Amino acid sequence: MSDSAEPPLVAISSDIGRGHPSYLDSVLKVLTRHTDRYRVVHLADLLTDREQRAWRLARTLYRLGGRGGTITALYNRLRSGTGPASEWQLHLLGRHLRHRFAHFTGTCLVDHPLVASILAPICRVAYLHGEIAAPASSAVPGAWRTLVPLETTAARIRAWGVSSETLTVTGLVIEPELVPMAEPAFESRLMRCGSSEPLTVALFTSGAYPHPHVEQLARATASLRAAGHRPLVFAGSDRTRVGRLRRALREQGLDADAARTFPTRAAESAATAAALPRLDAFVAAAHERTGWAVGLGLPMFILGPDIGPFAPLNREFALGRAAAEPLADPAALGSRLTRLRRDGRLAALARAGFGLLPIDGAAVAARSLD
Repeated sequence: MSDSAEPPLVAISSDIGRGHPSYLDSVLKVLTRHTDRYRVVHLADLLTDREQRAWRLARTLYRLGGRGGTITALYNRLRSGTGPASEWQLHLLGRHLRHRFAHFTGTCLVDHPLVASILAPICRVAYLHGEIAAPASSAVPGAWRTLVPLETTAARIRAWGVSSETLTVTGLVIEPELVPMAEPAFESRLMRCGSSEPLTVALFTSGAYPHPHVEQLARATASLRAAGHRPLVFAGSDRTRVGRLRRALREQGLDADAARTFPTRAAESAATAAALPRLDAFVAAAHERTGWAVGLGLPMFILGPDIGPFAPLNREFALGRAAAEPLADPAALGSRLTRLRRDGRLAALARAGFGLLPIDGAAVAARSLD
C-alpha cells in the first residue's frame, strides 16, 4: 500500500458481531471532531474471495453458537479463549491483508484481535479492545498499542504476555453521545425509582440472535407489560434474523412490531441515545453494553446462557460490582422489577454503577491517536 494514497491513520472495521465495531464507531465519532486525517475501511473490502469465505465461516460459527443447547456448548468450548490464533489460521484469513499494508508507515486502528494479529508483524497496529473482559484470545503481544477500558482489563492482558509499555487505559468506551447525558439521566432514574409511575426497560438482542436469548426477551417483554411497565425492544440491524424474535413475541400474544430494527448500527445507537434519559433498567447479554451497567448506573438483567469467552467474565465483573443481576426467570421480570423498586434495591443497583468508573474512554482513545 502506497503511503501517498493513505492518511496517517487507517481504521479497519471488522463488522463482526456488534461489540467490536461499536467500540470503533464510538472512537471515530470523537476523532472526527478533531481531525480528518484518517480513513475508515471495512475488512471485507480488503480481502480476497478466498479470505472472505474464511471470514464468513468464522461468522457462521458465531451465529451457530447462538442456537443453544449442545451447539452453544461446543461453540463455547471452541472459543474458550485458551490462546491466540495459529500462524496458519492468520495466513488463511489475512495473507492479502498483510500484502496490502506491507509498506504502510502510518497506524492501523483495528477493533478485532484477529485483525490485530494479522497486521501486527507488518505495520504499526493500534488495537482497540473495548471489552471489560480479556480472555487469552484477546491479547495481541505484537501490537504497537493496545487500548483497554480499565486497569483490571490491563492486568489480564498483561498476564497473557502483552507488555505494560504498549497498554493504554482509556476508561469505559461508551457511546460518546451518552456521556454528557449520563448524570441527568441517572438523577431522573433515581427519582422514578422512588415513584409509582411505570418503569421503562430496554431489551437488546445480541449479534448472533441466540435462540435461548430470543425466547427470554419475548417472555420478559410480556411480563413487563403485564406488570404495567414499558418495554422497549431493540432488535438490532439484521433484518434477516429478527424474524425469530418477532415470532417469539407473537407467541406471547404481543405485537411483533414491538421489535424495532434499524438500517445501521449508527441508527440503532442514535435511537438508544434518544431513549437513555427515560430508561430505568435494561436486559441484555453480558457483552458490549455491560459498560452501561457499571458506568451509567443503568441496572442490568443479564441474559443466559453466556456465549463466547467474553460474556462470563463481563457477567462476573458486573455482578461483582452489584450493578447487575441475572435475569433468572424472564416471565417474572415485571413483578420482580416492581418488588426491587419497592425494596429500594433497584436504586441501589443504579448507585452501584454510577460515578465510580471513567466513562470517557472513546474521547481518551481518540486523543491518544490524534
